[in-house]
Amino acid sequence: MQKLDGTRAQIAIVDDDFSVRAALGNLLRSVNYKTLLFESAEAVLQSNALRNISFMVLDVKLKGISGIELFEQLRAIEVNIPTAFISGNANLNTQLRIARAGAVLFLSKPVDVELLLRTIDDTLKV
Repeated sequence: MQKLDGTRAQIAIVDDDFSVRAALGNLLRSVNYKTLLFESAEAVLQSNALRNISFMVLDVKLKGISGIELFEQLRAIEVNIPTAFISGNANLNTQLRIARAGAVLFLSKPVDVELLLRTIDDTLKV
Protein backbone atom coordinates (compact mmCIF):
# COMPACT_ATOMS: atom_id res chain seq x y z
CA MET A 1 0.00 0.00 0.00
CA GLN A 2 1.15 3.53 -0.64
CA LYS A 3 0.82 6.57 1.55
CA LEU A 4 -0.69 9.72 0.12
CA ASP A 5 2.78 11.01 -0.77
CA GLY A 6 3.40 7.92 -2.95
CA THR A 7 5.86 6.10 -0.69
CA ARG A 8 5.16 2.60 0.58
CA ALA A 9 3.73 2.50 4.09
CA GLN A 10 6.13 0.92 6.54
CA ILE A 11 4.61 -0.90 9.51
CA ALA A 12 6.71 -1.72 12.58
CA ILE A 13 5.80 -4.77 14.61
CA VAL A 14 7.31 -4.81 18.08
CA ASP A 15 6.83 -8.01 20.06
CA ASP A 16 9.30 -10.17 21.97
CA ASP A 17 7.43 -13.32 20.86
CA PHE A 18 8.95 -14.45 17.55
CA SER A 19 5.78 -16.27 16.43
CA VAL A 20 3.64 -13.16 16.91
CA ARG A 21 6.15 -10.97 15.04
CA ALA A 22 6.39 -13.46 12.19
CA ALA A 23 2.63 -14.01 11.90
CA LEU A 24 1.78 -10.31 11.89
CA GLY A 25 4.65 -9.58 9.50
CA ASN A 26 3.38 -12.23 7.08
CA LEU A 27 -0.18 -10.92 7.36
CA LEU A 28 0.82 -7.32 6.62
CA ARG A 29 3.13 -8.29 3.77
CA SER A 30 0.29 -10.35 2.26
CA VAL A 31 -1.68 -7.10 1.84
CA ASN A 32 1.35 -5.24 0.44
CA TYR A 33 2.62 -3.38 3.48
CA LYS A 34 6.35 -3.15 4.04
CA THR A 35 7.21 -4.42 7.54
CA LEU A 36 9.95 -3.92 10.06
CA LEU A 37 10.13 -6.50 12.85
CA PHE A 38 11.60 -5.65 16.25
CA GLU A 39 11.99 -7.89 19.29
CA SER A 40 12.42 -5.04 21.78
CA ALA A 41 11.74 -1.39 22.44
CA GLU A 42 15.48 -0.81 22.58
CA ALA A 43 15.83 -2.13 19.01
CA VAL A 44 13.20 0.37 17.85
CA LEU A 45 14.97 3.26 19.55
CA GLN A 46 18.27 2.29 17.91
CA SER A 47 16.75 1.88 14.45
CA ASN A 48 17.74 4.22 11.63
CA ALA A 49 14.25 3.71 10.17
CA LEU A 50 12.42 5.16 13.16
CA ARG A 51 11.23 8.33 11.43
CA ASN A 52 10.05 6.36 8.37
CA ILE A 53 7.60 4.18 10.26
CA SER A 54 4.00 4.89 9.24
CA PHE A 55 2.24 2.72 11.83
CA MET A 56 3.31 0.56 14.75
CA VAL A 57 1.85 -2.62 16.24
CA LEU A 58 3.28 -2.69 19.75
CA ASP A 59 3.08 -5.33 22.46
CA VAL A 60 2.34 -3.87 25.89
CA LYS A 61 4.68 -6.20 27.76
CA LEU A 62 8.22 -6.44 26.43
CA LYS A 63 11.50 -7.49 28.03
CA GLY A 64 13.32 -4.34 29.07
CA ILE A 65 11.48 -1.14 28.20
CA SER A 66 7.73 -1.82 28.05
CA GLY A 67 5.59 -1.00 25.02
CA ILE A 68 3.87 1.81 26.89
CA GLU A 69 7.20 3.29 27.98
CA LEU A 70 8.45 3.13 24.37
CA PHE A 71 5.32 4.88 23.12
CA GLU A 72 5.71 7.61 25.75
CA GLN A 73 9.44 8.05 24.98
CA LEU A 74 8.72 8.42 21.28
CA ARG A 75 6.04 11.03 22.01
CA ALA A 76 8.50 12.90 24.23
CA ILE A 77 10.93 13.23 21.31
CA GLU A 78 8.06 14.18 18.97
CA VAL A 79 7.99 10.92 17.02
CA ASN A 80 4.23 10.47 16.80
CA ILE A 81 3.61 7.12 15.15
CA PRO A 82 0.00 5.91 15.06
CA THR A 83 0.07 2.82 17.26
CA ALA A 84 -2.08 -0.23 17.90
CA PHE A 85 -1.23 -1.94 21.18
CA ILE A 86 -1.61 -5.68 21.58
CA SER A 87 -1.50 -7.73 24.76
CA GLY A 88 -2.16 -11.18 26.08
CA ASN A 89 -2.93 -9.96 29.59
CA ALA A 90 -3.50 -6.22 29.94
CA ASN A 91 -5.75 -5.11 32.77
CA LEU A 92 -8.24 -2.23 32.67
CA ASN A 93 -5.75 0.27 34.15
CA THR A 94 -3.25 -0.58 31.43
CA GLN A 95 -5.90 -0.20 28.73
CA LEU A 96 -6.90 3.20 30.14
CA ARG A 97 -3.26 4.34 30.25
CA ILE A 98 -2.85 3.28 26.61
CA ALA A 99 -6.00 5.15 25.57
CA ARG A 100 -4.94 8.29 27.45
CA ALA A 101 -1.49 8.15 25.84
CA GLY A 102 -3.12 8.43 22.41
CA ALA A 103 -3.01 4.95 20.92
CA VAL A 104 -5.35 4.36 17.99
CA LEU A 105 -6.31 0.82 19.04
CA PHE A 106 -5.95 -1.80 21.76
CA LEU A 107 -6.35 -5.48 20.88
CA SER A 108 -6.18 -8.54 23.09
CA LYS A 109 -4.28 -11.56 21.82
CA PRO A 110 -5.18 -13.45 19.76
CA VAL A 111 -5.42 -10.35 17.58
CA ASP A 112 -8.57 -9.57 15.58
CA VAL A 113 -6.70 -9.27 12.27
CA GLU A 114 -9.65 -7.80 10.36
CA LEU A 115 -9.98 -4.97 12.88
CA LEU A 116 -6.22 -4.41 12.87
CA LEU A 117 -6.06 -4.22 9.05
CA ARG A 118 -9.10 -1.94 8.88
CA THR A 119 -7.56 0.36 11.51
CA ILE A 120 -4.22 0.53 9.68
CA ASP A 121 -5.93 1.22 6.35
CA ASP A 122 -8.18 3.88 7.87
CA THR A 123 -5.30 5.52 9.72
CA LEU A 124 -3.09 5.62 6.63
CA LYS A 125 -6.03 6.44 4.33
CA VAL A 126 -5.14 3.76 1.78
